Amino acid sequence: MPKPLWLALILPLMAAGFAPSAEAQPARAQPAAPAPAAPAPAAPSPPAPAAAPAPTPSAELPDRTQANFGDWLVRCETQRPAGQPVARVCELAIAMNDQRGQPIAQLVIGRPGRADPHRMLVQLPLELRVDQPARLLIDPGAPPAEALILPFRLCSASRGGCFGELEAIPAPVLARMRARAEAQGRLDFRDSAGREIQILFSFRGFGQALDGLAREIGG
Repeated sequence: MPKPLWLALILPLMAAGFAPSAEAQPARAQPAAPAPAAPAPAAPSPPAPAAAPAPTPSAELPDRTQANFGDWLVRCETQRPAGQPVARVCELAIAMNDQRGQPIAQLVIGRPGRADPHRMLVQLPLELRVDQPARLLIDPGAPPAEALILPFRLCSASRGGCFGELEAIPAPVLARMRARAEAQGRLDFRDSAGREIQILFSFRGFGQALDGLAREIGG
């Protein structure tokens, strides 16, 4: 599940693929100068002016970037919607695998702007009970009452699963997640048969990834 998910709650960034960047056109070969008609040495010609370098945007950002921090990553996309300002969209994420090493879930944290709260998004398979929210325990040994609740907002086969969301992560919760360092958290949900599924995930690198996200969005 490598696609970025953030901003406007999944939809813009979950479109199929990304527009490829335009490739540079190959340089055309210049015709060779004709051979001199007589053996007499030709008068030296003035040197040709140096070709001017192609102009480049002064603050052009790459369309997509990714940086790894332990088990977490920060990925960004530069969006250029027609007739609108260029937008830089970033998120930090971790993928969770099943016992066969296949991706089964993805946890994403994003912040649309520096003045906005951090928001949490979880992507899970379609075969689950959407009437019961996903629950995230920062400490798997904590009582169930301490779990973060992520109600499901959308299920879509074309977008790769079901999506639960926590609209605002309180600052003390982010501090607790950062303090977990090398420890694990746990994500709980129920499958379509009503069985509880528990997935452990790592907090290794979370603090650095959160700082990386802040640098990318400027706050």
